[in-house]
Amino acid sequence: MHGLSPKFSDITVDILSGIVDGVAVTDESGSVIIWNRAIEEMTGIAATDAISHKAATVFADNPAIVSQIEKTLATGRSYSDYETALSARHRQPLPVGVVSSVLPDAEGRPQGVILSVRDQSSVQDLKERIRRADRLAAIGQIAAGIAHEIKNPLVGIRGAAQLLKSELRTSSNAGGSLTEYLDVILKEADRLNGVLEGILDFTRVKPRESGTFNIHSILDRALLLYEEPARQHAVVLAREYDPSLPEVIGNRDQLIQVFLNIIKNAIEVMPSGGKLTVVTRMSDMFTSVQADGRKHRLMVVKVSDTGLGIKQEHLQDIFAPFFTTKDRGVGLGLALSYQIVQEHLGTIRVDSREGEGTTFSVYLPLGA
Repeated sequence: MHGLSPKFSDITVDILSGIVDGVAVTDESGSVIIWNRAIEEMTGIAATDAISHKAATVFADNPAIVSQIEKTLATGRSYSDYETALSARHRQPLPVGVVSSVLPDAEGRPQGVILSVRDQSSVQDLKERIRRADRLAAIGQIAAGIAHEIKNPLVGIRGAAQLLKSELRTSSNAGGSLTEYLDVILKEADRLNGVLEGILDFTRVKPRESGTFNIHSILDRALLLYEEPARQHAVVLAREYDPSLPEVIGNRDQLIQVFLNIIKNAIEVMPSGGKLTVVTRMSDMFTSVQADGRKHRLMVVKVSDTGLGIKQEHLQDIFAPFFTTKDRGVGLGLALSYQIVQEHLGTIRVDSREGEGTTFSVYLPLGA
């Protein structure tokens, strides 16, 4: 029978197969007698390779779990909410919560250990989102104050430079070099003003008018606006849409801004040409709770490029305000996109390998 030694009933098999948590049970000698489907998927270890083998051998790559099983066997006590990273075959370590309980016999005497392993990936993701939201809120307040303080004198500087330039043009003593210097002042003032406008946009994000609409109309508009830059960079634009997708919930203008930022970045990381692919499909990973208290399914838009990829040490920072690897970048585009998607009760994930390209996955709630 799948995942259990032969002495267990079919109903036990069905129950344990349907549990989403990983379950492993040992006897009093530490040998595995139950190994359900969920723990097979978490560890990459088949039940046939676990049943009747010592837990210390099966969990050889996870000494913390072995120690917890042995501690429960030795003390007859249960231990709960232990968090660790579960090493697995052919995959990255998985953040998990581990509970070990005593398996009693008919008279209440310990005869083994019940180990429950819960996938904490979504919890870790939520914690990271909360930490990032807190950082963004603090940075946003500071940035808004700085932007307002700088913007007024900047307007005065630019205005004075324009007047001086006008005076020099009408003066017989005006030198060409002085006009060039003023052009530099005006250009840099405009650039700084653009940075300040970006900061203020970042601090003002809110859902505004929310409605339902077809996501493909937004994506087509964003791709249309970047057709010429893509052509200049020899980048091929490809669409792989799921035409059966229901409409999404959100603000059209804000979501266009999200995909404009992502598509722009993708094209810029392929200066020598490449391919940008936009894929839409239903997501089976998330649900979203709207203000009406109802759960909504999510769809996902994947924007993939064939650029140089993102360095692993930069992946955790790409949504941070003012983080950029561009020479003249401001570092607010992706931070603003992330904030907009969060305001829409969605999320953004990024997968990247150096030399192979990057995929941004934007998850958004569906209208039905």
